[in-house]
Amino acid sequence: MNIAYFKDTDSLYIELSPEDPAHAWEAHEGVVLNMSADNRVVGIEIEQASLKANLNMLRIGNFPGEVHTVEGAAH
Repeated sequence: MNIAYFKDTDSLYIELSPEDPAHAWEAHEGVVLNMSADNRVVGIEIEQASLKANLNMLRIGNFPGEVHTVEGAAH
């Protein structure tokens, strides 16, 4: 799973699976679910992310896998 913020477009992308989406569905204004061919959510795209989420902090709790931080990548 990857989470990336794109400052130039103020968008946040949460990649749940590395596979390419087959289609997308706008679940709410500015929130798009990218779906696989068999209708699994493979990504979540959030437009105008700074208005919809607190981008100043990311907390991860009880995550079963490794957590890697990429310093300065989203600035």
